[in-house]
Amino acid sequence: MSIRINATVNEARAAAGHNKEQWDRFYFITKDEAKRLSEAHPDWTRWILIPANEKEIMLERINERLLAEDIPAVEMIILKWRMSQLLRDIQRKYAEGSMLLGLGGGSNTGNQAHPDNSSQSPQPEQPTSESRPYDPIRDV
Repeated sequence: MSIRINATVNEARAAAGHNKEQWDRFYFITKDEAKRLSEAHPDWTRWILIPANEKEIMLERINERLLAEDIPAVEMIILKWRMSQLLRDIQRKYAEGSMLLGLGGGSNTGNQAHPDNSSQSPQPEQPTSESRPYDPIRDV
């Protein structure tokens, strides 16, 4: 299977062989992995900067989670397509001064990245993106 890096969501989903529910879970799982990656390795800002062995480990971890839910495993090209988007989004949020704010959700892992923000100070809500339409999966 081969897809372009600028493939549409529907093209990537078809290449992965996922239905809508399975694709939504894939999006959620990869978003979680991207958050973890950015917290552990802030210098890995683009897919090409991630060592090949780390990419393989990440792919295995994601596929284990997918298979545990009876969702078809994905190939590296699908992971590359998705993680390239997520890393770009993280860099945009970082440039706006809110790195990982939109990716942290309500989990405690987001607070660990900023221990001085232990009291939940109100944060201004960031716009989702000026160049792309609202995506209910990405912009949750």
